[in-house]
Amino acid sequence: MMKYLFPLIILLILAACNNGVERSKDPGIIRVLLQSDPADTTIVILNKTYSVDSTSVFNVSVAQGKVYTDSFYNQLYHKINDFTDVQNTYNILEQENGVYKTIKLFEYYAPVNVYQKLQFSFTGTVVKIGGFSIPVELPEGESILVTFNHDFEVKENMVTEITVTIRPLESVVRFKDKYLFKRKMEITDVKYY
Repeated sequence: MMKYLFPLIILLILAACNNGVERSKDPGIIRVLLQSDPADTTIVILNKTYSVDSTSVFNVSVAQGKVYTDSFYNQLYHKINDFTDVQNTYNILEQENGVYKTIKLFEYYAPVNVYQKLQFSFTGTVVKIGGFSIPVELPEGESILVTFNHDFEVKENMVTEITVTIRPLESVVRFKDKYLFKRKMEITDVKYY
């Protein structure tokens, strides 16, 4: 009996031992979506109003996604298996079944934490609407980065989905002989899956 009891006691002692090192938490995923405001469908050019249709184009370039907690940041990439930052171009006037299409800008791993800021580069290139092709540019001196000060959390093995809404045509303003891209954007939703 003693020969069976001794190994059992040793196993119980080993099971109760703690090495003092806690398990690292698995990361979560941050997904950033861009949605054009469904109410923003017209623009005035040369005193005439034009509406978005299936041929309308407003190309924007997006890169350099980051989320911040204090002064520390985590890089975001376009796809979960990407390892390099690339600039992607999207048509923010593209429609699906008569409504603006939702665009996935970023989807990448992030450590479990509470974050205070989302940032990425966002520039316009050209608006094509009503037979016009209008180059757009940022106002002089404005950074290519857009920054959203908004608290959100990344939870272990969960997806944090952030929706950024843009008013695409309200963001285009004529100034002298140019069209400026004054980005009217905000975070409108944060969901956890």
